[in-house]
Amino acid sequence: MAQIDSAVRSPGEIVGHVVAVQGATVTALLQDRGEGHAAAIGDLVAMPTAQGRAFGIVHALRKGRRAEDRSTAEIQLLGELLAQPDGPMFRRGISAYPALDTVLRSASRAETAAIYARPAAAHVAIGNLRHDVALPAYLATDSLLGKNLAILGSTGSGKSCAVTVVLLALLEAHPFAHMLVLDPHNEYAAALGDRALRLDPGNLELPYWLLTFEEIAVVLTSGAEGRSYGEGAILRDAILRAKHLYLGAAAETAHITVDTPVPYRLSDLARVIEDGMGTLNKAEGASAYRHILARLASVREDRRYGFMFQSIYLSDNLDAILGRLLRLPVAGKPATILDLSGVPSEVVNVVVSLLCRLIFEFALWSEREHSPPLLLVCEEAHRYVPADGAPVFEPTRRAIDRIAKEGRKYGVSLCLVSQRPSELSNSSLSQCGTIMAMRTSNERDQQFVRNALPDGFDWLIAALPALGTGEAVVTGEGVSVPMQIQFRPLATDQQPASQTPAFSHAWSREVPDRGFLHRTISRWRLQQR
Repeated sequence: MAQIDSAVRSPGEIVGHVVAVQGATVTALLQDRGEGHAAAIGDLVAMPTAQGRAFGIVHALRKGRRAEDRSTAEIQLLGELLAQPDGPMFRRGISAYPALDTVLRSASRAETAAIYARPAAAHVAIGNLRHDVALPAYLATDSLLGKNLAILGSTGSGKSCAVTVVLLALLEAHPFAHMLVLDPHNEYAAALGDRALRLDPGNLELPYWLLTFEEIAVVLTSGAEGRSYGEGAILRDAILRAKHLYLGAAAETAHITVDTPVPYRLSDLARVIEDGMGTLNKAEGASAYRHILARLASVREDRRYGFMFQSIYLSDNLDAILGRLLRLPVAGKPATILDLSGVPSEVVNVVVSLLCRLIFEFALWSEREHSPPLLLVCEEAHRYVPADGAPVFEPTRRAIDRIAKEGRKYGVSLCLVSQRPSELSNSSLSQCGTIMAMRTSNERDQQFVRNALPDGFDWLIAALPALGTGEAVVTGEGVSVPMQIQFRPLATDQQPASQTPAFSHAWSREVPDRGFLHRTISRWRLQQR
């Protein structure tokens, strides 16, 4: 919307009259400038109807072909203001359309405030309206989280700050929230501060026995064509036998499968594989066994995999692992930030798959009356749920897709964050009831966002390239009416670690700390950030 303060226009000033109504679009013939001010893009206008007053936003202006012809405006209808005992109430949708020749006038400040009023249900404030900084912008909490959300925008549009604003608003309003943020670039730990528990490979515990067969096969088998089937069959049988050995002969094991989250010893796994190799009649058949054993020994010695394979004591501590990840109890830190930047690149997808699957399975098998709702924030979501046909670790796609489609039934909400909307799975994005679209210049990305929005909102997409940093178009279940907003500014200590360095400042002086290079190399070698 144009940066126009509605206070400069007289309340109820006539700007034209209706000449056409088609669906949710109204065409109006505007007053000559000699008779009054013409409408501007982004103006909120009112039209009387049989039920009350209908309101819409001017999204297109056209000048007459001849000098004497009057200009026209296209208006997207938003809803209507109905008289109620407690005062006027805005309702989305139109029950009665304006008639032809109906007078079109600018909305008054009181009417604008009623349309963008504070929701009656639980809500949080995240900034102000772009065209009127005096009016706060609210999100309805339950509607926002109950049907997933997506925050989309090009690099440099302020997307990370927008995510931080939304998360901080929710955490400030709900100190016993339960959030898990997948943070691939270690951006959000500083922003959320002491409200969050930061986990990285140094303090994370995700033992190998929690992995499904498909996930651990990525870590322990070669995946080479022609060898993967044989190695997979060996590993599948060995894991199942190792689980039976851990439980003991007296335990009930009929329900145990290769994917059941039951502990097993790596020593038992290696011994079962070695025993199988010893039964072979031909030495050339042992290569698959030797590869798995070599890979197992390698990951056990690699400290980068310590969060999976270097636990000294084996115990069935799934309750402690889930409690820490999901903040049960909250203990003053309602959010968990998982810093994925230090996770080995070859297993990042495995870790994300495991976490998403654990969250969904926990919610699925929980007692509904005792299980708190959870919010999963997936930064750089296009890496894990890319557009159909793009190569990806399939278990990760399935896990996130399942949360997107079924999570709300079990109290799991998903927030997809991406700077490449066109590379994001359309099926996952279509499950997001609220979309916050920030500046997007790429035509493919704009088209993708357009496809994700309900019919009739093309006028919002047209504004995307012109949005400033920290501005967004918000539409869907989380807002009472589609709107363009400016996210509230963040304090210095709340800003995510995603700001582009100031080259002009940094390049104007010598690096003063001569120990900087030595410390960097030391952290690099020790894998400590």
